[in-house]
Amino acid sequence: MNKERFLLRMLAGIFTFQAGVFAFGISWCARNGGIQTCPDITKTYEQTFNVAIATTLALLTGSAISKEK
Repeated sequence: MNKERFLLRMLAGIFTFQAGVFAFGISWCARNGGIQTCPDITKTYEQTFNVAIATTLALLTGSAISKEK
């Protein structure tokens, strides 16, 4: 399997997992008191996945640049 295909699948996996975690978090908060129970859910959600997405995109970009040379 080539590197670009692997990284694209990794990125798709991150987005899929991210959507699942967010849906679970929202549903848990809704069942347990709403936004008062977890007021920082969007901040936590953003911080959790920014590094994973940025790293994968950087690897993907770096892989594409190294092929052009």
